[in-house]
Amino acid sequence: MIRIQQLERRPRCFRSFTGLTVEEFHQLVVIIKPEWKKGREKRLKQEDRKRKKGGGRKQALATIEDQLLLTLVWARIYPVYLILEFFFGIDESTVCRTIQTMTILLRGKFTLPERIPRRKIRTLEELKALLPPDIGLDEILGDATEQKILRPKDKRKRRRYHSGKKQAFTQKTQIAVNRKGYIIHVADSVGGRMHDYRLFQNSGLPQLIPQTSTLYLDNGYQGIKKDYPNLQVKIPYKRSRKKQDLTRCEKIFNKKQRRVRITIENTFAHLKKYQVLNQTFRHDRDRYHTIFSFVANIFNFRLLSRGLA
Repeated sequence: MIRIQQLERRPRCFRSFTGLTVEEFHQLVVIIKPEWKKGREKRLKQEDRKRKKGGGRKQALATIEDQLLLTLVWARIYPVYLILEFFFGIDESTVCRTIQTMTILLRGKFTLPERIPRRKIRTLEELKALLPPDIGLDEILGDATEQKILRPKDKRKRRRYHSGKKQAFTQKTQIAVNRKGYIIHVADSVGGRMHDYRLFQNSGLPQLIPQTSTLYLDNGYQGIKKDYPNLQVKIPYKRSRKKQDLTRCEKIFNKKQRRVRITIENTFAHLKKYQVLNQTFRHDRDRYHTIFSFVANIFNFRLLSRGLA
């Protein structure tokens, strides 16, 4: 059976299984442990609880370290619950409940290096006040990514999730990052049929971006300068039927813009190293946003721990 005491003796294997070093893992435990304790005490004080506190069978994964390890291994490798039952010595239902509990601890539209405050963060200016001073929001990069999902059983829902671009049923999520790749916003996930620009409009991000920040987007966001004249937006020049060739200045501008936007493409690549965001998503679609935000927070935490943000 896999336990934290065994795996941390082999740092290279630990990093391959979780995506974090042993030191980063224990730092993350310290951050989320108070919230984990509150949730546990709340569960033990439920009125419909039949046993007294401390009664019943003892938990096989009683510590937060083992529960977080299980969740990270699941997100990193994305095996079926039956395999985790064999490796960790617990039942499939316990695996499911543990993963649901741990992913909720690290989620939110605004991703932070530590637990999100109970009060809602309504603007990026409020977010900036909570972030370390070296994380700038002068340049913001936005884009959306798609992930394949199982075909919906309900025929009425299939059209909403069918992506013409991928020719498959997908879930689409938009993120915004700063110039160093730190994820500052994760929009609610939608069906793959929705266009990137409509997702951008519905996400609420245009109202949150400060007017002093420069927003970098790709060609899929045509018309944004007309709809949002107050935003400083940079999108590539695009060929049209009337204008078949771009000028030399426009080509140079597109090249510079691509050099900036490569950061968000690299961020997507790092996120999809966690196979839960790379393989076909097999779980409930309602949980997708929580799981995506969980991985985004792990990525942000790793950036800050390694001094890369």
